[in-house]
Amino acid sequence: MNVLNRIIMVLIILFLVVAVGTVLLTPFNSVSVTRLNLDYMETILSDAQVLMIFRAAGAGVLLILLLLLWFELWRPRRKTVRIKTQSGGNAQLDVQSVAQSLEYRIDELPGVRQVRPRIISRGRDVEVVLDLDTSPSVNIPALTEQIVKLTNDIVEGQLGLKIRSKVRLNIRHEPYPRGTMPSTGPLGKESVVPPVIERPATPKAAEPVIAPVSEPAPTTTATPAEAGTASQEEAKQEKGATSDNQL
Repeated sequence: MNVLNRIIMVLIILFLVVAVGTVLLTPFNSVSVTRLNLDYMETILSDAQVLMIFRAAGAGVLLILLLLLWFELWRPRRKTVRIKTQSGGNAQLDVQSVAQSLEYRIDELPGVRQVRPRIISRGRDVEVVLDLDTSPSVNIPALTEQIVKLTNDIVEGQLGLKIRSKVRLNIRHEPYPRGTMPSTGPLGKESVVPPVIERPATPKAAEPVIAPVSEPAPTTTATPAEAGTASQEEAKQEKGATSDNQL
């Protein structure tokens, strides 16, 4: 299809070059010849049979042009791509296998949340488009260089394919959560003091109350002499009380 398109475009360009050059060199003669041809065509088309043939031929040409336009715009995607071989053999590789290989290897890189490869086959080469979701703390330029180098190594080095133009990356960088964005400006002389978070005071355990110990009353031990004297005094008191009662 590409060869046919080139042939048609070359013929159209050559015809336009000749026509425009002729009009520029002989403008009056070109106008006179054009007027004579139009008058002759008008005379011929006055016949009903010739007019029918002219319309049928025009419809056929129009149909061919529409088909060419359809094939030019609608290009079915190829599911395989040709592998470069030194022996000249014809080997084809499924584009889905290429996408799976890239997804498996790139997804292992730190900072990559998700990768969605799109491989477009052009027959002898492929176009590689990578849709990436990255974490907030990743370095985008460094990660881009790493992914492009890894993609070239896998597609061209390991799989034996050829990449058309360059690898295209569509990166979706996830933002930092609100209030956690690190400061990117220069630090001043004053040091930044982080906010102090007060913790709730834990209740202390109640201290045990120790009751005072009462001291026992001192006990005295009486001697035998003191005990005898006490008993005699008690006997005298009893006798006195008895005599008072008799009186």
